[in-house]
Amino acid sequence: MKKIVVLLSLLVASLFADVKYVDIFDAYDKAAAEHKKVMVMLSKEGCPGCAYMESVVFKNGDVEKYLKKNFVIAHVDIDKDGLPDGMDYFATPTFYFQNADEKILKRLNGGENAKDFLETLKKVRATK
Repeated sequence: MKKIVVLLSLLVASLFADVKYVDIFDAYDKAAAEHKKVMVMLSKEGCPGCAYMESVVFKNGDVEKYLKKNFVIAHVDIDKDGLPDGMDYFATPTFYFQNADEKILKRLNGGENAKDFLETLKKVRATK
């Protein structure tokens, strides 16, 4: 019985523990106020790599915790929202990592597994 309660608790926690996106127009002010970097994910509906990043990589406990602590995350659907100024893509997902002044620190084309993505996040976080 104890195992069932623990498993149900973990399941419920994972359902409500998703990475939260903010509007790209608010992301930079929020990042400045919270002393964080900005991660912009460019995606489109039906993108398998985007779905993998959101359903597997972002739900990895270490990745999720690191993202929430160090990044403000914006999501842009390139078909519905268009491309933000200064950004383009070869394929989706494409990630732009920026500081609060909108300076691009890194661009990542495509997805990565959780371990590699966490390393990318740490490198970006250390970038001035």
